[in-house]
Order: sequence, then structure tokens, then C-alpha cells
Amino acid sequence: MITSITDFRQPSGIGIDLSTQNLHYQSLTSEHIFKVGVGINYFDDTKGLIKILTNDTVYDYITKFYVIDGLYAGRNDKQKSDPTYLKDLKDIYSKIHIVDMNNKTQIQKRNKYWELAKKDKMDYMIVCDSDEYMDIKPDILDNSLRTIQDRPEKCYPIKQHMVGITTMSRPRLFKGPFTFRHLQSEKENTISHGSLYDKDDTEIINQMYAWFKDHPKREINSDNQSGIDGIEMWHNKEFRTKERIIADRVYYDNTPNR
Repeated sequence: MITSITDFRQPSGIGIDLSTQNLHYQSLTSEHIFKVGVGINYFDDTKGLIKILTNDTVYDYITKFYVIDGLYAGRNDKQKSDPTYLKDLKDIYSKIHIVDMNNKTQIQKRNKYWELAKKDKMDYMIVCDSDEYMDIKPDILDNSLRTIQDRPEKCYPIKQHMVGITTMSRPRLFKGPFTFRHLQSEKENTISHGSLYDKDDTEIINQMYAWFKDHPKREINSDNQSGIDGIEMWHNKEFRTKERIIADRVYYDNTPNR
């Protein structure tokens, strides 16, 4: 069954009437000192994507949302949403940059948002997949980014809540210039998108741990891991169908090097 963007406007507890929001979102302008982009690896996650975009504070703060759309090579999932859905969103949310990358590998899709961030001269990038969302405290995050500007590392931890499971530090904030890329590993059981290499072969993601040399790794009086101040993320698959979750798991099991 094809779900249209009109269908999604029905009251659901998370949706909005997209037809009434155009002027509101066009009027939002960011006055923050850094250009911050978001890289979104996307396929048919309409409700997850709208969860990201309808947070007014997040939308105002972010300079550009890079939505890299497409089904991974080797998958044959049937798209449930209307094929024009992303175009309709783009007409409303002008900060979206959509790239069609169907039948590509995961690292090809993810490398695209690094390429675009470099081209657009972003200062920072946040990686937020379409089954995740975030919340931002702008003034606090601005202060954190000022602090990071004086540090040599390019990767920093964001506290991410795995809903109903745990809270952990994830390598989701990256500092430009974005000259690094994911490389396909020659090892069959290695997750290739779990590493990033700069032009001099320096691995970037492990640089996240340098933050904890002078910052606490866990929250006070808690088992929860911590991250930089001013931003938190949530990983939640509640917007995906059971069929999609199962198909994802089959893909992960069959494609360990992805």
C-alpha cells in the first residue's frame, strides 16, 4: 500500500498539517556563529524524517539537512510512501538538500554528505539517521562548539538514548574541513562505515575518546554515558513497520561488511 503525504497529515500525535507551515518555516533564520549540517541516511522513513524536521529549535539551528535517499544495493524492499513525498517536503522545508542514491552501498551514501559538507564549507556536521532524532539547546551548544574549535580532534561524542535500553556516547559530531571518507574494508566481517579516514590515512572516529580525557564519561550519579553539552539524540524504531525492521536485520546479517 502506498502512503501519500496527504495521508500523513491525518492527526497521529507526531504529524503536522504541512500545508499550513510554509510561511512559518520560511521565516525561521539561524543567527548562530557556526554553519552546522546534518547528514541523514534515508530510505522510506517518512515519519522519522518529519520527527527531525518538526522540532522548531533544531530546524532553526541547523544550516542544511542533507537527505541521502535510496535503497541499499542488494535490497529489494518495496517503498511504502508516495514517491513524491520528499519533493513535497522540500517545497516546505527549504533547508533540505535531497540526493537520490538508489542502489548504492552504505558507505557510498554516507560519503555523499561528507562531500556536500566540504563543498558547502560547513563548520560542523551531525550524523542523524532517519530512525533517530535530536534536541538542541542552542546557546549551550554554541558554547560547546566554541570549545571544540580549539581542539585538534575532528570527532566528538553525542549522548544518545537507545529508547528502553540504555544511554551511550556515540561518535555523531564532526568538525570540518570534511576531507575524510569511509573506505570499503577488505575484511568481510568489518563494518566499513564504522571508520572514517582522512587524506593522510588518519582514522577519525576513534578521536572521539580524546574528549573524555578532560570530560566525564558518565553522568553524575548515573550509569548513563555522556557527550558534549547542548545536544542529545534518540534512537527509536517505533516509526518503522515490523516488516521493515525484519528486512533491516536480514540485510545486516547478510552484509556484515557494509
